Amino acid sequence: MMGEPTSGSRSNTLDDATDGRRLLGRVAEGDREAFHAFYDRYGARVMAMVRRRIAVSALASELVQDVFVAVWLGASSYREQSGDPERWLLGITHHKLQDHWRRRMQERAKADGGHVECGACDSRIPDADDRLTVEEALDRLPADQRRVLDLIYRGGLTFVETAHALCMPVGTVKSRVHTALSALRAFFSPTGGP
Repeated sequence: MMGEPTSGSRSNTLDDATDGRRLLGRVAEGDREAFHAFYDRYGARVMAMVRRRIAVSALASELVQDVFVAVWLGASSYREQSGDPERWLLGITHHKLQDHWRRRMQERAKADGGHVECGACDSRIPDADDRLTVEEALDRLPADQRRVLDLIYRGGLTFVETAHALCMPVGTVKSRVHTALSALRAFFSPTGGP
């Protein structure tokens, strides 16, 4: 088991992506040193994302370990067309979290003596129409607000990390989030929809 991830120094996001791609290429070739460097670079971010959804520290550590096992086994499946390595990694993290919650729902249903139906396990996953509506709402936001929401809600960054990544004051990040969320609330209100 790997040690607790530490927050590495963050440099330019373009450099991070280039370095991440290089490291993933080496990991795909079985380079353990590159794997440790990849973990050092992104482990704290993955842990932060998992800890926001899993309160039990030991379980969160286990899920982070599952994510990085998936990285080790699946690094060769990464393609540059998939985008930034960090987004690819956070996608894996998101899927591992979904798997965890599905298993928990199945375990609870079995413990309660109920039958587990696949539809019940996926009830928290929005259907295609809901996803399209959310995407439409996000598309209506200005690019600067979408970028901030993307980094915070999909990327798992804090306000401070987002401000650092975008080279802007924390107050500006908070203001953009507030404005964007207000616009999304208006979009989804009974009178504001598509």
